[in-house]
Amino acid sequence: MKQNFDRKAKENDFNINDSLLKWDARFEDKGKHGKFDSLWKGPYKITTFVGNNSFFLKDSYDIPLGEGPVNGRFVKHYLK
Repeated sequence: MKQNFDRKAKENDFNINDSLLKWDARFEDKGKHGKFDSLWKGPYKITTFVGNNSFFLKDSYDIPLGEGPVNGRFVKHYLK
């Protein structure tokens, strides 16, 4: 079972100043967003790491987000 999980699991390698998109979980439920609204917000950049897979973000104007640390499952790399 572990081999099957490890084969499908992806390791995200995030570094400081990487550009990321953040999942907006507040509008995830049905009826809270329009059909063509994007639930990925950003781009943001990583400022510091907190623990193993969470970090603080800042926006493109170097203003830190006041939401606290963001879990690594709610972000993905932003490709320009």
